[in-house]
Amino acid sequence: MEKKQVLKRLYVGGLGYTVSEAELQERFSKFGNVTDVEIVIRKDEQGNPMKTFAYINISISEADLKRCMSVLNKTRWKGGTLQIELAKESFLHRLAQERQEARLKKEKPHTDGKGNLLESLNEAGVVNFHMKAVPGTEVPDHKDWVVSKFGRVLPILHLKGRHKSKISFPTAL
Repeated sequence: MEKKQVLKRLYVGGLGYTVSEAELQERFSKFGNVTDVEIVIRKDEQGNPMKTFAYINISISEADLKRCMSVLNKTRWKGGTLQIELAKESFLHRLAQERQEARLKKEKPHTDGKGNLLESLNEAGVVNFHMKAVPGTEVPDHKDWVVSKFGRVLPILHLKGRHKSKISFPTAL
């Protein structure tokens, strides 16, 4: 049975101050293909290292991820106790991904708007839609609806007065 590899971003906290990217890559490469290691060292006002943690991008299967967490989590290594969790998505990674999607969308050839509208209506389940937006035309299969001068579909109102059969409006005041 082949294991499906998925790119995961891990947070590794509680690292010692002397840990290098190569050592982290070597340690985690036993469980999957490490693509990127980023070590962050927080320092106090005097410049002394206070907290060291890392983000690791690794291509790993779900089974290997569980095994990695159970083997390495809460273990002592290089002067610190490892704390391993799934990390939140990197803002910069998400931003780069959104920019790439926008670039692909711009490169996509433009088609006519009418075709896109009809295509989207067909996907939504609307069938036999006729695009006639000429003011005063009736809407197909809807006897009492018409298209207004602004392209809106409106109901036809039949107004009657109390004592007259029709209501008339003066043409000039």
